[in-house]
Amino acid sequence: MPPIKLTRELAFAASMDAGNRAMRAAGRKVWSKEDQMAALREFERLWPDCPHGCEPQNCCVCCNSI
Repeated sequence: MPPIKLTRELAFAASMDAGNRAMRAAGRKVWSKEDQMAALREFERLWPDCPHGCEPQNCCVCCNSI
C-alpha cells in the first residue's frame, strides 16, 4: 500500500481532531480558545507553509475552503 499523501484537507481534518481531543480531555462540549489553539498548532505542524505566502496563523482562515 502506498503512503498517504498529506494534503491541506488532511492537515485540516487532523487539526480538527486535535481540537476535539483537547476539548474532550478538558471535559467540555464546546470548543474554547485553548481548543482552537490546539487545532491551529496541529495544522501549522502538519502544513507549515502556505502556498499563497500567508502568515501561518492566518493560513487556515484564508486558504481553507472546507
